[in-house]
Amino acid sequence: MASPPRARRLRPGHGGGGDANDARVPLPRRAWSALRRVVSAINALCLLVGGLLILASCIAISNEVFWRYYLHAPHTWSLELNIFLLIAATFLAAGGTQALRGHVGTEVLQAFMPARWNRRRIFAGDILSLLLCGFIAIKVWAYAWQAWSEGWTTDSVWAPKLWIPYGVMAVGMTLLTIEYVVQVIDDRLHRVSRVVHGVDSAGTHEPQ
Repeated sequence: MASPPRARRLRPGHGGGGDANDARVPLPRRAWSALRRVVSAINALCLLVGGLLILASCIAISNEVFWRYYLHAPHTWSLELNIFLLIAATFLAAGGTQALRGHVGTEVLQAFMPARWNRRRIFAGDILSLLLCGFIAIKVWAYAWQAWSEGWTTDSVWAPKLWIPYGVMAVGMTLLTIEYVVQVIDDRLHRVSRVVHGVDSAGTHEPQ
């Protein structure tokens, strides 16, 4: 899905002065662009953290294999640690993956539908996903708080705190929900911009 055009910001002294050009951009647009940059930076950081967590999980699994099958001294914490690491990597990277449109999807309809209907289909999918992810985020935050307040742990010998995976899942689902909000608003702003400039979804000028 095409992203809306961004306002080009000039440096002071270039093209008649940066302050004058910045002043022409409405304040809500500038605030929205700043928010988008913050969300993008957080998603990029979470993608990096997710990659490091997967690397840590690989190291932990290799360590467990060595100790279990060669030294005959298995650990009691290895399995749950790897589960926690993979949960954190999956949910923290969800928002950044959605920003890249990298989640698994069915692209069969895209080949048969016109561009205008594809845009509407993607927008409808974003709305439904936003509602679902927002609902799940609220529920997981409730579970995380309950696990924290009641001291929930797993049933294993290691018995780690359950608020850790629930908390990470809640953060990840919240970031994914925020990313859907950003994409939905961007789509509407892009649509409004095209209508104002008299351009339809196929890229042709509409008759006046």
